[in-house]
Amino acid sequence: KKSRTIAPKKESNFFKKPPQVKIQQLEIIKISDGTIVNENKINLSIKAVKNSLVVIQSPIKSLVFKLEKDKFSVDFPLALGENVIRIAVYPQDRKLHLQEKELRVYYLKEQL
Repeated sequence: KKSRTIAPKKESNFFKKPPQVKIQQLEIIKISDGTIVNENKINLSIKAVKNSLVVIQSPIKSLVFKLEKDKFSVDFPLALGENVIRIAVYPQDRKLHLQEKELRVYYLKEQL
C-alpha cells in the first residue's frame, strides 16, 4: 500500500566521459626515411611530447636526454653507407604509450 520512490543520485560516474588526453605523435620533421646525404652528420629535428625521455640509437652512437619542449633538434653522426637510426620516446605520463620510429639514412661520399 505504501510505496517509496528512490531518487537518482546527483551524477553517475558510469556515463561520464574520460578526460581527453592530448597526444603528440612522434614526428621527424627535416629528414625522411631513405635520405641520401654526402656529409657525415645529419640534423635531426623531432617533435614529441614535452617532458618525455628520448633515446636515439645507431650502430655508432646513442643519445639519451629529457625533452624540455615539444620540439628539439640535434646533430647526429653517420657512418659511411647505410645508417639505421632508431628513435624512441617514453612519455612521462603513464597513460601514454612508448612511441618508436626507425629511419634509414645513407651517407655516401661524393666522388668526381
